[in-house]
Amino acid sequence: MRTRERGGYRQSALVLGTAQLGGAYGIANRTGVPGDDAVATILATARSLGVTHLDTARAYGESERRIGAVDHGLSVITKVAPGVPVRESVDASRAALRPRGPLTILLHRAADADDGWSELRTTLDTGEADRIGVSVQSPDELRRVLDLPDLGYVQLPCNILDRRWLDTDLGQRPDLVVTVRSAYLQGLLVAGTAVRWPNVPDADRDAVVATLDKLAAGLGRDGRADLCLAYLLSLPWVTSLVVGAETEEQLRANAALIARPPLTADERAHVLQELPEMPVDLLDPSRWSK
Repeated sequence: MRTRERGGYRQSALVLGTAQLGGAYGIANRTGVPGDDAVATILATARSLGVTHLDTARAYGESERRIGAVDHGLSVITKVAPGVPVRESVDASRAALRPRGPLTILLHRAADADDGWSELRTTLDTGEADRIGVSVQSPDELRRVLDLPDLGYVQLPCNILDRRWLDTDLGQRPDLVVTVRSAYLQGLLVAGTAVRWPNVPDADRDAVVATLDKLAAGLGRDGRADLCLAYLLSLPWVTSLVVGAETEEQLRANAALIARPPLTADERAHVLQELPEMPVDLLDPSRWSK
């Protein structure tokens, strides 16, 4: 597993997402929540594959508690519960996770930065955090937080269909760790025509899936999943990808794909030329109906 460094912070190209450990996450989830033995196996496998970090949150159901019950040896990124005082949330996270060292702690909502950022900065002084940051939902939110003092980490949703982030200033911040979540758009891009795509007609979905399959074949990639990950890892400002797994087999498959070379700049340009622009109502899961 490759590791990447930003501002002295080292992180594997794959960060294990753990929303699936606390609830049936993802529109294409067909497995449900892993059992305790499966959780322990997933975490042990992640470490054996060279994964350095896992990503969780107070809002991910029982995820933090289940992680803390396993001696996994991974560094932990967690997020402050939305609308909850930072001190209260951090104390609850540390009690559940039982970390051996400092956490990387993010605000789960950019809107909480006005009241919570100063308090979050104190976790650097106390040694409870080794880096702090914000999980953002949109480029507008990103622009509002980029000047926060001591900002060292940003997590954002992006995928091969999402062009909203290409015009941001992330390329001017080599000190900033940028981790991308929702690489498969909560599983839609892998499931393809097997599931309905929110706010997109089936005919448009089918055309996009056909284009993705054609691109994957033409670029020598191992299917849509490989293409999606290789595209994101080719973006010069991306440090790592947060990808969840419901099973050990999914984790191993994702790790194998992320170990492959990313797209070249020319290949990325070709992908952008071939794919149509998609509506924000698809790209932003907060706009999906239940």
